[in-house]
Amino acid sequence: MDESIGAYLKRQREMRKVRLEEIAATTKISMRCLAALEADDFEKLPSAAFVRGFVRAYAQTIGLNSEEVSLAFEAHLKTLNEGGVVANPPRVWRPVKLYAPKPWIYFLILFGAIFLAVLISLR
Repeated sequence: MDESIGAYLKRQREMRKVRLEEIAATTKISMRCLAALEADDFEKLPSAAFVRGFVRAYAQTIGLNSEEVSLAFEAHLKTLNEGGVVANPPRVWRPVKLYAPKPWIYFLILFGAIFLAVLISLR
């Protein structure tokens, strides 16, 4: 396949005169994800496992052999990664943003603990 998987899926969908909204309704995949898939915009897509499922469901919905399209998708990703074209293929994980409390919160907790200790000792 000379074209990207997104361009291939879009071309096949348009040849069959299927609207993107119909695919979204049938597969329950958001329009945003379907548009990103057709545009090969992997940064806007969830993890690789989900994208593989999206490709299969998309292909089945428009009447393509989902196994062949899935294999073509894997091959397409492999060639893009080998050529250095895709810096960030579909992610398997996303980093978690850690919450670090502000320093004044520690002061507030310490003050509350001291206040409770004094209150308990006055009984």
